[in-house]
Parts: sequence; structure tokens; C-alpha cells
Amino acid sequence: MKLLTSDYSSLGTGGRFQIDTGGKVWVEEYHGRTELGDVKSVMSSLMSDPCWSAGYHGVIDFTDAELDLSANDILRLALVLRHDPNRSRGWLAYVAPSSTSYGVVRMLGYWSRSTDRMRIFQTRAEADLWLEQHKNHAPASFMEENAEDAARGFRNVG
Repeated sequence: MKLLTSDYSSLGTGGRFQIDTGGKVWVEEYHGRTELGDVKSVMSSLMSDPCWSAGYHGVIDFTDAELDLSANDILRLALVLRHDPNRSRGWLAYVAPSSTSYGVVRMLGYWSRSTDRMRIFQTRAEADLWLEQHKNHAPASFMEENAEDAARGFRNVG
């Protein structure tokens, strides 16, 4: 996967992101001790980037991260992911090689209600390969930008 456009690294955080507008994919990478503030900072910067699109698919890589998140932190992050109007609606490939990061990602997926469109991998190569195979097919729960308005219209037909 070749990332062509934005590359953001936040000072003072353990993460960065890149966006490939051509491939409609973004990658978040975390390193070192990573806390809730680090993840929220990168997410906020990512979603406010002019190249961001909620229709893009994502790779979230915790290979070099030591996650320092409590169950409450994970729940708070999941609620943000679930209710943010600019959240991703595409496939999510998480790289979580340690049992701790795997458990965090499983809880995050469950509480954010995104388990139907996410997978967890041991290596970045596996995640990239899976995403490459799936990125041209939208997840079952994927809704186009105006699909909610259209669905609301169908429900009101009497």
C-alpha cells in the first residue's frame, strides 16, 4: 500500500496518520506508551484533515504501541467512535500483535458496534492484504452519505 497524501505526526502523542486518497485508505500508527488522549488526538486530527472521508477504509496499527487504556477509557473511545457524525463507515483492519492490544481492540469493536466491519491481525502485512481484498466491497452495514435520509423516507410511506 502506497500512501500518497497527508502525513500527520502529533507532537507529544504516540501516534500519527497517513491518508491515501487514491486508494481510499487511511493508516493510523501508534508507538510507545499510548493513552486515551493520544488516540483521541490522532483521531481528531485525522477526521479534521481535508483529505479525510468517512467512506475510506482504515488500518489501525498497534504493533509498536504499549496501550495504557482502562476499560473506562475504551468505553469512552467506543462511544466517540459510535456517535461521531464524521466516523468511518468503511472496513477497519486492526494490527494487534500482543494479547493486551488484542483484548483492547475486541472491547473497542464490541462497544463501538463495529465488529461486523472490522478484523484483527497479528501483522501489518496480513491487515494490508485483507484490506486490499475487501476495500472494493462495502461492509454490509455500510451506508452511503444520504442513505439515512432515503431510509427515513421509506419508513414514513403510509
